[in-house]
Amino acid sequence: MTELLCRPISVRTGDDGSLTAVRAWGRWSSVVRTTNRWVVETDWWRVPVRREYRRCITDGGECLELYCDLDGGGWWLGRRHD
Repeated sequence: MTELLCRPISVRTGDDGSLTAVRAWGRWSSVVRTTNRWVVETDWWRVPVRREYRRCITDGGECLELYCDLDGGGWWLGRRHD
């Protein structure tokens, strides 16, 4: 099952830009592994959307899909997979 979210989230990154921790549901969790990473650029003829997505696994075993708004900045929690 996938839970659609869409809320701002705090992240910590390493010197190389990799995700090291995310703050969700009031607590920090370490990122154990990033399983996928991709960029979406769409609707350039209307309101452009430019996002970098990352699907990662936390130390609590959660699979989270996060994205960074490449134009406006900030990280968002998009989905939680089980």
